[in-house]
Amino acid sequence: MSTTSSRDRVFAALELEMPDRIPIFECSLASNIIEALVPGGALEDVVDLYDLDVVCHREAYRYRLVDENKQYFSDEWGLVVRLEDNVMPTPVGHPIHSEADLDALVPPDPTDPIRLAKHRAAVARYRGTKPVVLGMTDSFSIPWKLRGMENFVVDLIENPEFAKRLIATVVDYNRRLVEQAAAVGVDIVRFTDDYGSTTGPFMSPAMWIEFIQPGLRELVDVAHGLGMKVVKHSCGNLRGLVEPILDSGVDALHPIQPFPGQSLSVFKERYGRRVCLIGNVDCIEVLTTGTRETVFADVRRCIDEGAAGGGYMLASSNAFHSGTRSELLAAMVEATRTYGQYRRGA
Repeated sequence: MSTTSSRDRVFAALELEMPDRIPIFECSLASNIIEALVPGGALEDVVDLYDLDVVCHREAYRYRLVDENKQYFSDEWGLVVRLEDNVMPTPVGHPIHSEADLDALVPPDPTDPIRLAKHRAAVARYRGTKPVVLGMTDSFSIPWKLRGMENFVVDLIENPEFAKRLIATVVDYNRRLVEQAAAVGVDIVRFTDDYGSTTGPFMSPAMWIEFIQPGLRELVDVAHGLGMKVVKHSCGNLRGLVEPILDSGVDALHPIQPFPGQSLSVFKERYGRRVCLIGNVDCIEVLTTGTRETVFADVRRCIDEGAAGGGYMLASSNAFHSGTRSELLAAMVEATRTYGQYRRGA
């Protein structure tokens, strides 16, 4: 298949085809990494410098300072967070303590111009050449952050109707945000809620199916109905969750972190004919303490394990987080250009 643009290339991979080369779907660059690569520049400058195949921004929130000494801020959900170099703020305060708090909760306005301002600019800059990706939550992360993880998991067992009402409130906001993204011209929605840790999922598959899957499936259906593709990101070991995640209808799974018992080759064998696979370049060791040679070796491993027959895009196994070495992005890109051809098979 002949392709001429990053947009064509990415969409072909999402359709499980084999475009002219393996796309680089790197969606998360910490601010210190951007600054090191393009001093004073922005994400788009890195995209242009390395000809990355997607432009990905998260939705934006307004913050107000609540503790100057600790540099704590409150977002529009009422979450108290610490802003850091990494892509995601760290929650340090959880505002929903009771049914009354949930009754009083007023979600952010998904139509606020700030929410997708970077996406509007990116669509204007790259229309028809590179796909613009919206990184946003689905049905898990905001609910647990509003309650705190321990309280939220207890809710699932002891107060399930309260948990479901909280989840539904968040999903309703996210549905309207997906609709706004389509109106802006976003091509791909990347749902970013993490469902597990290094040892396994945060809840049983049965509990995930009951509480989390319905909201994810609703959001996937809305995005597809508006002509957008869907990438599901989840860090952690997804043991027991991959099948129900795929049953929600997502087009791609990201980033397939390389843990014991979770290898890209196994994912390719089991799921490669159902969903596009993205990621797996080790950002825990290789992209933090590695060399150009070790990055080349890991990229080649990923391509050997994941690219046969199409339906694979290369990316880090989570993000170019603040602890990675910025110069290794260039090595990852060079290695992908060197080895990044699909081969028949699988």
